[in-house]
Amino acid sequence: MFCARKNKVLNPRLLGVFIEDNSIYCGLHLTKIQLPEQCVFVGILRESQVISATDNPTIFAGDYVLAIATHPMMVPALKVTLKKIHSVYYSLNNCLLESV
Repeated sequence: MFCARKNKVLNPRLLGVFIEDNSIYCGLHLTKIQLPEQCVFVGILRESQVISATDNPTIFAGDYVLAIATHPMMVPALKVTLKKIHSVYYSLNNCLLESV
């Protein structure tokens, strides 16, 4: 794709990342996430419905966070950012740590 204003060739990449139960983003709004440079949110895919980033939705386990890297070199950084998880798996219903 050619951008006439800046005479640059754009090669944007759409990325969808599944949000696991132990994601550090569960319960946060999209605007709370600091994305790498040249990356922007598109929205969230939840149960086959797209929720726009302009609505600033809350992220839940099972969602897909959709973002665009405007340069393909930024895709790995975007993946690392969106796939951050808690270092220990936990749940309100069960705990994998032994009681002392």
